[in-house]
Amino acid sequence: MNSGLQAEQWAAQHLQQQGLILVAQNYRSRFGEIDLIMQDKNVLVFVEVRLRKNSDFGGAAASID
Repeated sequence: MNSGLQAEQWAAQHLQQQGLILVAQNYRSRFGEIDLIMQDKNVLVFVEVRLRKNSDFGGAAASID
C-alpha cells in the first residue's frame, strides 16, 4: 500500500474512533476527488488527507494552496 493510501486509512480509522461514520472514500466526480466523506451526526464532513514525511518544506497546512 502506498503511503498516501495508508495515510487515508489512518485518518479514516482515527475519525471513526471519534464517532464519525465513513460514507465514501476516494469519491471521484468530474470536479475532482474527495479523500474521505464522513458523517458526524447529521453533518457531512469532507476530508482532504495530507501527508508530509518531514517538515523541510513546511507542515501539512503549508501544503494547501
